Amino acid sequence: MNKCILLGLTMLLGIACKQSTATSTPVTRENLDGFWEQQGEGELVAFEDSVVTFYDRNRFACFPSWNMTRADFNSKITAIKVINDTTFTNQEGYTIFTYHKLATPPNVCKELTSKQINSHTYNFETLWHTFNEQYAFFKERNVDWAALKTKYQQRFTDTTPAFEFYTVLAEMVGELQDDHSTVEVPDAFEAQWETLHPETDSIAYKPMIKEKIQTTYLDAVRRYNGGQITWGRIDTDIAYIQFNGMDGLADYQTTNGDVYWTKAAESDDYQKDLIDGTHKITHRILTALKDTKACIIDLRFNSGGYDQVGLAFMSHFIDQSYEVFTKKRTFNGSFAGQQTINITPAEDPYLKPVFILTSPYTVSAAETTLLATMNFPNFSRVGSATNGAMSDMLFKELPNGWMYSLSNEVYESMTQQSYEVTGIPPTYEIPYPRDTATLFRNIYNEFTTTDSAIEKVKELMQ
Repeated sequence: MNKCILLGLTMLLGIACKQSTATSTPVTRENLDGFWEQQGEGELVAFEDSVVTFYDRNRFACFPSWNMTRADFNSKITAIKVINDTTFTNQEGYTIFTYHKLATPPNVCKELTSKQINSHTYNFETLWHTFNEQYAFFKERNVDWAALKTKYQQRFTDTTPAFEFYTVLAEMVGELQDDHSTVEVPDAFEAQWETLHPETDSIAYKPMIKEKIQTTYLDAVRRYNGGQITWGRIDTDIAYIQFNGMDGLADYQTTNGDVYWTKAAESDDYQKDLIDGTHKITHRILTALKDTKACIIDLRFNSGGYDQVGLAFMSHFIDQSYEVFTKKRTFNGSFAGQQTINITPAEDPYLKPVFILTSPYTVSAAETTLLATMNFPNFSRVGSATNGAMSDMLFKELPNGWMYSLSNEVYESMTQQSYEVTGIPPTYEIPYPRDTATLFRNIYNEFTTTDSAIEKVKELMQ
């Protein structure tokens, strides 16, 4: 996925914002102390002599979620920047989190009791309040969250079997119809869940469509890292790049997935490896295709990953710097942490017409990549509106250990337009089904001899 990997550290370390009294000794990253509140993700961080403790907080509950030694924090979290005695920032990827020191320690933040950990009611309230305070799109998704609380809290008691209680939480969050807001299936419940929700066969059509495109259109098929990127030529003068995921692109010299992810886990800086690999393979591809008249970038099968990967890739298609979009996080009934994201050109860019193919499966980092290209004059979009789930996934853990995620960020174009829920519209529309269960089956079945999106590009080039 993806964005979730980026947020794994970001969510735990982005913790900021209020006020405190000044200290007589200037504050540095080595002598941070006390409680600090993060703007926008409902967390606190406490610096003590030898331990840094992270707390998950909302108006209902506050409890420690994890900790690390002070030595590890100082040596491993290298992007800390102390602004003054009451403010510091941490940067993760291109996202900057601000932290403000609390004047007094919060009295409500305590270790969880066994009763709280095992109470369905306590876990339900924790999840509901987290969404109530942090989720960004109730209005856009036309959801009355308070009404859902009333509806679902009647379906369990503290003696309800655990799996049945899990289904209550999953169904309540599922009413948001947000691909970035989920309650993960605990390992112990996977078999039961799969029995109730068997996987459709539609996903099996995705690799068959890819193969059909390659055999029907491309003069020669070249692949990188197991097909994360596939490329070739159509009719000798159209470049075709199938970009299938915004992850898995580090240059680890292997096509074996297990080997790749072992190297990723062992890396001191996987994100740097990823971005370096993206630049390297993109330059290689475009050097081989530089004499073509136009380029198709196929994002129809791209379910996201890292935003920075998409921006690194697209930097090879521009010859000047651009401000491409803004992002902000929900905080105290408003927003905090607004940033404008920029992109600078790579060397030897490809500046001919570019057509991006999209579908409702184009989601997450694939959408933020597409959002950036709306600023570029030589780009057009062919297909259907994208999924409409651009926010990073804010991951949380319930007191009972179950993991969940929610959308707490708002991405907007440079014209202040949000495409969350609606998706980014195409320039030239092909009416793909919005339902993923039928999307790939329909594309495959309609692809008797030609692909409608590719044929549309060929028509536009005439």
